[in-house]
Amino acid sequence: MFFNEWNILVVDDEPDVLAVTRLALRDVKVYGLPVKIHTARSKAEAVELLKGPLSLQGSSEPIVAVALVDVVMESDHAGLELCKYIRDEARGHSVQLFIRTGQPGVAPERSVIDEYDISGYFTKVELSEQKLYTLVKTGVRQWFTSWYALMTEESTNNIVTHSGSRKDFLENGIGWFGEPGPQEGEGVTGFIFDRDLIVSDYPDQIRPLYDRLNSIPPVIQTADGHKLAMDEMGNLLVRTVKTRTTADYVYVGESSMVMPRLLLDLTFKSGLVFSTLWKKITDEEKRMASGKPAPRKIRSKPDLKKTAKSVKKAVAGKTGRKPVKKITKAASGKKR
Repeated sequence: MFFNEWNILVVDDEPDVLAVTRLALRDVKVYGLPVKIHTARSKAEAVELLKGPLSLQGSSEPIVAVALVDVVMESDHAGLELCKYIRDEARGHSVQLFIRTGQPGVAPERSVIDEYDISGYFTKVELSEQKLYTLVKTGVRQWFTSWYALMTEESTNNIVTHSGSRKDFLENGIGWFGEPGPQEGEGVTGFIFDRDLIVSDYPDQIRPLYDRLNSIPPVIQTADGHKLAMDEMGNLLVRTVKTRTTADYVYVGESSMVMPRLLLDLTFKSGLVFSTLWKKITDEEKRMASGKPAPRKIRSKPDLKKTAKSVKKAVAGKTGRKPVKKITKAASGKKR
């Protein structure tokens, strides 16, 4: 589910710095997944990486968790130009950008912090192996939280856009980014609507995965019976039951990481949105097929009386005078 490793971009024109950084981060793991170091010796090389190996089909930004960028490379401000490129052109708004410079006088910390959207500024002398470990590990956590929230929002917007019919919802609304069809090394993911309708590239594996995850104690559960369950590997189940506003809906997904509670809450709420939209679409299509008219919202008599009283009170104001005749008739429903 999502990733098997975290991409770290290190940009520096000194080969020794690249080698030492790679060595210092060799054993770093975040949420149980290792980091993968990508190195570039110039702004131009870094841009090529961002356009190629560090891009992902369907994602709106490069798949880079943390970037460590030197300032002075092919030019005195090449690193700063790269930071601007990542934010503005590559749309890497979640990437945790850290300036790491050996010449702080060329780009003073305060001016860089004020003018560029970066996450931190360090000299090469002060960034020890332990600090580098801490910076990368916390940076990856922050990036994944931001990236996952953006991805969930994009997914929600997509299903809302394609919520005109069940066909459009299934074919275009719940499609995942990346290559269609089963992929090597990809985890099993899928949806079950109304108990029998399975939507997945792995239809034969969905039921067994659902049965196993559905039998373990939930991490999140509501009074209505909706729940989220996660096993020790991080495999997820979101299930909602049929109520007045939600459908019988299931999402299951294999994962190589255990997500933090904040992201589990976000996943659960996203599942409620999917379920609610499916219920509305299904109810509307059933109504249209039966030829029944759309239900009309009729205000009760107490509401009408309350409204009439409010109108009279508003017109009378604080003077205690009765409202004019036309307002009284309008409130009472009589013809003028």
